[in-house]
Amino acid sequence: MVNLQTFVDGICTALASSRARGMLVFIGRQDWLNEQLTSLAKLDKFSSASAFSHQPIVGLKQINKKNYRQQLGTEHQTIFFSADDDFKVDAFAALSGTIVAGGLLILSLSEEQVKNSAFCQRFVALISDYAQIYLIKQSAQLPQFLSLANDEPVNNPENLLAYGCKTDEQKTAVDKILRVVSGHRNRPLVLTADRGRGKSTALALAAVEILRQGQKHIVITAPHPDALIIFFKHLKHALPEGIQQSNTVKFNHASLSFLPLDVLIAQQPKCHLLMVDEAAGIPLPMLRVLLKQYHRQVFVSTIHGYEGAGRGFSGKFVNELKQLRPEGSEYHIKQPIRWHEHDPLEQFTFTSLLLNASLPAVHYSPETSLSYQVLSGQDLLNDESLLNSVFSLLVTAHYQTKPSDLKMLLDNDQVTLVIMKQQQQLLGIAWLLKEGKVDKQLSFQVKQSLRRVRGHLIPQSLLVHCGIEAAFSYQYYRVVRIAIHPEIQQQGLGTQLLRYCGEYAKQQGGDYIASSFGANAQLVKFWQANDYAIARLGFNKDAASGEHSAMVLHPLSTPAVTLLKTITSSFYQDFPYYLCDEYQNLACELVLQILSIKPYYQHSNTAAINAADQRSVKDFAAGNRVLSSCAPALARVFFSACSDIKVIELAEQKAIAIFIRKVLQKHNWLQICDELAITGQKEGVAQLRHFSNMYL
Repeated sequence: MVNLQTFVDGICTALASSRARGMLVFIGRQDWLNEQLTSLAKLDKFSSASAFSHQPIVGLKQINKKNYRQQLGTEHQTIFFSADDDFKVDAFAALSGTIVAGGLLILSLSEEQVKNSAFCQRFVALISDYAQIYLIKQSAQLPQFLSLANDEPVNNPENLLAYGCKTDEQKTAVDKILRVVSGHRNRPLVLTADRGRGKSTALALAAVEILRQGQKHIVITAPHPDALIIFFKHLKHALPEGIQQSNTVKFNHASLSFLPLDVLIAQQPKCHLLMVDEAAGIPLPMLRVLLKQYHRQVFVSTIHGYEGAGRGFSGKFVNELKQLRPEGSEYHIKQPIRWHEHDPLEQFTFTSLLLNASLPAVHYSPETSLSYQVLSGQDLLNDESLLNSVFSLLVTAHYQTKPSDLKMLLDNDQVTLVIMKQQQQLLGIAWLLKEGKVDKQLSFQVKQSLRRVRGHLIPQSLLVHCGIEAAFSYQYYRVVRIAIHPEIQQQGLGTQLLRYCGEYAKQQGGDYIASSFGANAQLVKFWQANDYAIARLGFNKDAASGEHSAMVLHPLSTPAVTLLKTITSSFYQDFPYYLCDEYQNLACELVLQILSIKPYYQHSNTAAINAADQRSVKDFAAGNRVLSSCAPALARVFFSACSDIKVIELAEQKAIAIFIRKVLQKHNWLQICDELAITGQKEGVAQLRHFSNMYL
């Protein structure tokens, strides 16, 4: 009988000769798994391997479980991935893309986890369809070894193309990057590829060419410096004579500098080209800022969901780019460089995690009726085609969809999917999560900060942040995602789907239907238009969206209506205070939108308006008094009148932005002049007087 070491030797030899990558999946009891991994880790061939595991594996370099994304852009020959305690699917997707040709991913799953996880059962069932993906079970014989024919010509390093490129597609990518610098302004390039296609290398080779030409300054950024390891490795290899000083490379009176995102946005340094690598890992609001700040840009990213954005990046951001920079272009690299054309590990990962999302075109007719269907995770598990369609829509229509969402859909029995169809076409999806209704003891522990309860975001936030003692005694249905097919958005379908979800939640005994999302004016307007009230706005920006998280509620029961009045009244009473503190940099459009609709409260500041306030406004508007002496009255009158449609129509005008920034958010004039492009305090005060005269 072949022992494990001999079996692994054969696999590694086959992978190396074919430039493919493989995976070993161990399933068994925890003690047996530990024994197998420890034994393999002692082999010389794995002496440089890394481990992603709950407990360190002796002899292996440990990958930080919280900061695994820092490995993006790096390369690994072998990774030991321990999923015994909890299968971190996002990390698995990301790290699998860092393994080079001939490399091996060694995954361990506990018997108990496979038994209790529909996701893991599907994952394991797919293994038999792929060569070089081997399932090794405790108390079972080793699987049959399969050779892998090398029917692909290996890239010959002695026969490189222009710039040192290895494929025609990579050369084309370099040409297009160079054209961004030499061509007309405001024609950004979006360069995408799956992992291992040489896109970061293409970026480096283009940078070398620009540096050799001299007199140019390039700035490069990424979600994390470690994501640029491959970039700088190839830059140094192609330009060994370049002089590196800290984060800057200089050559021939030209330079390239790395700047972190926050520094880049804050300082806005001048450059001839801005390069953004792994752009899908950057919040969309930050990408929007960069798009507006610079005139020559290259955005490079992985098209599939390794970075947790996937096709949502190539859809949502590229659509915005086309509107703002219609002369911009896209280029996608298909041919792999880092591994085999039909790599087993890549194919298995794409299939098991549904990373190769693609949506068919749909034809929507407003005259034809819509149908709705409520699905469970088991329904999706039983219908692979439906599962593919559902997840493809989630990935394509919502930029935050991650591989771990697939696991949650299949494993969490509190999840319900509502799908909208028309003549068998999938038009939209709402993902609902049942929350609340926990015992008083658990609620008390949450209040005392003794514990947090996973999967109960809304009641937990209401209790901890809003002080609602009875929060956990209500039943909530949280809309985790709502997605409409990109081809038929902005036609009211989201509203219809949301309405059906509310009816369903009420039938199930729900007190509230709720949601939490990265707040911008457009999204808040959508939820308010559907009769959802803002209950809370986060004090810090969300890492994924780059925006403050808004929590909205719609009541479904009489007690819920009563409580919501208390919740929203408290929010709007406190909102003016926070505008000059935690919300000081909230977008003006968002401030206006939040204040525009007030369905569940009477504004507390209305009663405070008196004749003296009105007189102060008139005196200021007439130029008889200075701003400082009238600002409190201006603020009170504004809060009283801000839902007036005449004011809201001014959202795009500079005067109301100046009013919000200066009177409500207490920005200094230097900040306001810089942001809103006014000449100084004199112009700003003049605009405020005009605004006060016309609208307050």
